[in-house]
Amino acid sequence: MDLTASPAENYSADTSRVYTEGNSLALDIPRAVIPVSGRKGADQMSEPQPPAAVPSALPTSYQPSKLPPLVILNPAGGRGRALRLRPMIEQALTGGHGELVLTNGPRAAEKLAYEAAEAGRDVVAVGGDGTVAEVGNGILSSSRRVALGIVPCGNGNDYAYETLKLSKDPAVALETALSGLTSAIDVGRVNERYFLNSLGVGIDANIAAAAEELKGKPLMSGQMLYWGASLREILFHYHKCPELVVSFDDTPGESRLFALAAVSIGPTYGGGFYINPEADPCDGFFDVCTIWKPSRARALRLLPMIEKGRHQGQPEVTFRRAQTIALKATKPIYAHLDGEVITAPAFLAKIVPGALLVRRQPAGG
Repeated sequence: MDLTASPAENYSADTSRVYTEGNSLALDIPRAVIPVSGRKGADQMSEPQPPAAVPSALPTSYQPSKLPPLVILNPAGGRGRALRLRPMIEQALTGGHGELVLTNGPRAAEKLAYEAAEAGRDVVAVGGDGTVAEVGNGILSSSRRVALGIVPCGNGNDYAYETLKLSKDPAVALETALSGLTSAIDVGRVNERYFLNSLGVGIDANIAAAAEELKGKPLMSGQMLYWGASLREILFHYHKCPELVVSFDDTPGESRLFALAAVSIGPTYGGGFYINPEADPCDGFFDVCTIWKPSRARALRLLPMIEKGRHQGQPEVTFRRAQTIALKATKPIYAHLDGEVITAPAFLAKIVPGALLVRRQPAGG
């Protein structure tokens, strides 16, 4: 995820300090420590909690807000690329057209988005997939239906570029995020948390954990980051592929060793790897790719096929579509939700059709 400080740091829960800078706000707010990867066992990690209880039913009605939107910017997004957009954003918000808030730690974006949504304000996320996922969870945990806008500037931007087809021009993306047309986009819910683009277990979850360790090292961004993490896990930690029972809807599954199980709303993850190339974020179904554990050499040959979405028809690969997916392991294992690493012995994922309103088309488009 895109974080403004090392997840290993301890964050204070002291009283917030708020100060204004022109059109922007910078906040010191209570934050929770998010468990991240390392060579610790998955059973030593605990699952992070949302800022508020996940509602049993999501709001369905939307009225355009008369309040100015809240723009949440992660200054660490894209190794500082997000912060360089600050002058352009402040200019666009001049005259009461919105407020800009800078995050300063894990889950800051989620808490800010939750509070804004509860007040009936639309929210714009400026950062990578991790920042967008936090903001999405904040909105979805609220009791109000508000619109999400996205200005992508992270390492991968799979959700923005591949799932939503947003512009790679920051100025166009900002205009769309503030005033574009909304679409109702599916989300997934797993173990009391939402994911916007992908859930994965197996080697790809281990890769996500490794990517957190490699992020920030020279050349480690986008696909290079995912390739580096992938090669490390396949070459040195391939024995950690889990034994899983994978069940689809009401159909029980059988236990076997899996290299990975990827549950997708959009077609790509990992900075452009087409794991489920036919996935549609508006069809009310998950696309699921499972790969039985092949030899290490075979796994290395499959990796470039997956990058290009050419792994259909391979003997180890199975594609399914379903609305409910159950993944059960023999012990706690890693899973990634939009890049965030959590752990549990079992994961029950359900599709929530059209739950998130996203501005994805220019107002004149």
